Amino acid sequence: YSRLFDTASPILQPIGDNPEIDENSDAMIQKLKETSKIVLKIDQHLWTIPVHMIDSEFCPLVDVPTTGDSLYESVDPDANEIAEDIPIPEDAWQDPKDDSHMCLIDQKLRKVYDFSFVEKLGNNQWQASIVDVWDLDSMGYREPFTGNHWWRAGAMGGGLPLITSIVRVEEIEAGEIKHALMFAGPSNRRSIVDDGSYELCAPASRTNGPNFGVEYIPEGARLQLDPNLDLDTLDLTPESKIVARALQQYGMFSGENSVDFKLFFQNLGPNKGLWNHYSFNLYNIPVKYFRVLKTNIIRRELDI
Repeated sequence: YSRLFDTASPILQPIGDNPEIDENSDAMIQKLKETSKIVLKIDQHLWTIPVHMIDSEFCPLVDVPTTGDSLYESVDPDANEIAEDIPIPEDAWQDPKDDSHMCLIDQKLRKVYDFSFVEKLGNNQWQASIVDVWDLDSMGYREPFTGNHWWRAGAMGGGLPLITSIVRVEEIEAGEIKHALMFAGPSNRRSIVDDGSYELCAPASRTNGPNFGVEYIPEGARLQLDPNLDLDTLDLTPESKIVARALQQYGMFSGENSVDFKLFFQNLGPNKGLWNHYSFNLYNIPVKYFRVLKTNIIRRELDI
């Protein structure tokens, strides 16, 4: 992959020294500890994201109808509930579990095509709940709650691009991850009070968090693994240390709900592909070593 998104994107920015910690960080981490089934899980071949490199010039152009209530207006400008002329190669495949995500990257056009609940119907005809298209030279996120159909932006609950969500195999091969990750968790926040409003913080642009209270993590919040933690004390495998260093340097954004506290790894197929050459034991990292950086909460009343 060449560069993903503008170099000024918060997704590509290291955290730096002495970041401000959220006043509710301890409460949020405690709630995450209470609700996590295990310490930190990874998904590699189920409930995660396959990435297909494409050349749109040689791909069939497919009209993809939504199975949801609408599509984001930049994807469906004529509001006919169809994402038109989407380049999808005939051998593309989605994650086999219910969320059925899929990501297509065209480096020539500098575009990323994201899908959720996508299904191939036969003869290269597809349908999906959400289709979104990102410019690889953009900032890689939308301003919170923007657009007439803001709740349909992005294929993940927080509206972030799928490619920013995952650990890619070539990053492990290179020995370095140079961007923030995204995590899913069981303690995402919807609103401080049960008044029907939503709240989040950038770079999330929407939220599917179900919980109420300041002890829950708002989507878009950035967690950091304590940068002073000596990773050698955790008996991590070398490849796990690569991920852990990224969590210290860049952190991870809250962007999706899950019964587990987990990271997404690139789906390389049912046999895991090159992932079979590596061993990960991120579950050795206790939740207590994470902290929540200062959140700038944005709220919106429920109007959909």
